[in-house]
Amino acid sequence: MFNLIKLGLPKSKTFGVGLLVSVLQGLSAVALLATSAWLISRAAEHPPVMYLMIAVVGVRGFALGRSAFRYAERIFLHDAAFRMLSTTRPRIFRKLIPFAPAGLGFESRGDILTKIGADTDSLQNLPLRVIAPLVQAGVVALLTVLGVAVLLPSAAIIFLLTVLTAAFIALPISSAVSKQAERKQADTLAKHASKSLDYMEHLDILVAYGWIDSALRELKKIDEVSLVHAKQKALSAGVGQALFSITATLATIGTSYFGAQSVSQGSQPGVMLAVFVLVPLALFDVFLTLQPVMNSWRIYKASAMRISEIETRNIPDVLKPGFGTKTLSGFTSLELNDISIAYPTGGAVLDRVSFKLSAGETLAITGPSGSGKSTLALALVRFLSLQSGSYLINGKLVDEYSEDSIHRTIGLVEQNPNVFLGNVRDNLLLAKQDATDAEIWKVLQKVGLHEIFSLRQGLTTELGDRGVLISGGEAQRLALARALLADFSVIILDEPTANVDQIYGFQLVSELLTAAKEESNRAIVLITHDSNLSSLANQQISL
Repeated sequence: MFNLIKLGLPKSKTFGVGLLVSVLQGLSAVALLATSAWLISRAAEHPPVMYLMIAVVGVRGFALGRSAFRYAERIFLHDAAFRMLSTTRPRIFRKLIPFAPAGLGFESRGDILTKIGADTDSLQNLPLRVIAPLVQAGVVALLTVLGVAVLLPSAAIIFLLTVLTAAFIALPISSAVSKQAERKQADTLAKHASKSLDYMEHLDILVAYGWIDSALRELKKIDEVSLVHAKQKALSAGVGQALFSITATLATIGTSYFGAQSVSQGSQPGVMLAVFVLVPLALFDVFLTLQPVMNSWRIYKASAMRISEIETRNIPDVLKPGFGTKTLSGFTSLELNDISIAYPTGGAVLDRVSFKLSAGETLAITGPSGSGKSTLALALVRFLSLQSGSYLINGKLVDEYSEDSIHRTIGLVEQNPNVFLGNVRDNLLLAKQDATDAEIWKVLQKVGLHEIFSLRQGLTTELGDRGVLISGGEAQRLALARALLADFSVIILDEPTANVDQIYGFQLVSELLTAAKEESNRAIVLITHDSNLSSLANQQISL
């Protein structure tokens, strides 16, 4: 539990300052109402104005203080929380890097994005909606009860009992009532988000097959269920507020009773009765900030546990290939000798695979889906380590070369290439940041995209989120253009026909290979389930 709290606890000094200011804001609110009550009662006795001036100044000061401290509280606490998030999110992202891409296969993209996005954002609940309200309410309640005790101990006892009742009975009951409704609503909202994302990603298919109305009906049903849960949550919130109102009423009645007795007995002046009546209301107004604390804690805890799982996740040995210090330059050959690859969760994916690929050659790796072709591609670019066998480049073990030099020599063009939101130039500069427009147009010419983008907006042509504004074939050509711009000595084409029809597929692969082979010493690995494409290669192996 301590580690979970530590995960969302800001380390900056501004957080401590924010807590102090939060307490001052709460004390100002209580002092404002107490001073105002005394001032109004005393003014009703028509004393000389000079006897009211201190109270008048106090009312003005506490009113300004409440607003100023409220503003400062927001500034300091949110600054501390956002600074904490600005270091947490990159740290989580760095923890995920060793698992990409091979180690993320069993996690959905939406789940990973939720952890980096929504779950990380939820960490701010701890400092802003859990710790700050608890500290403010606790300190203000303690000081207020002590202040009342100095004036009237009997009223302070009743005051203390009602405060404890609100904190340890009303608050847990309110939390228990809302817990089930919140969990149901959270599940429904998660389902709605998942379905919406799925429908958006496959909107073209839904429209093409006339399934859009059915999809909308399903979303409407989820909306109706979510509305029911929202009403239940609102009802539970009302129950909680009612419980707090009851305890506030009991506190007011108790302090009013003992206050009236003290006034009638002459131990307190009459003007103090209004103070005893209104102070409980002021304190419980501060106490209302505690109502969402338990819900905020549950949200924080759930998100913190998911993030903690990432931070404590051990990297499997298969995802930790060894690297050396030698620089790989002047590629001549790549050789696998009886290699086997296995994931930590299962048996061997590949067993005893061997081949040799020399500069200028093209190797076709064929086999049915699930035979391990993409796994072999990940091993070639050193995203996976070998269980057994040897991997040689230029006749030396691959472990002797540095990671950077291997990744600058061997490039992978995936079957679903990543096309980022932005224009053509932005997507290609990922491969070579200092590339000129002339260099970019040159590689576009090689892959057959020069004319296509010339007829649009040139290098500023927007590609859309995940490349929705271009076809599957154009996405493959763009991915190859990136590989050519990066000037890889070995290019791996993983299922380049995955997003195009069979007739166009052969032509596409033929053109891609032609473009890639413009450098005579460049080696190509063509991974495909279509055995007909193997005729385009110098050699072939089947998995």
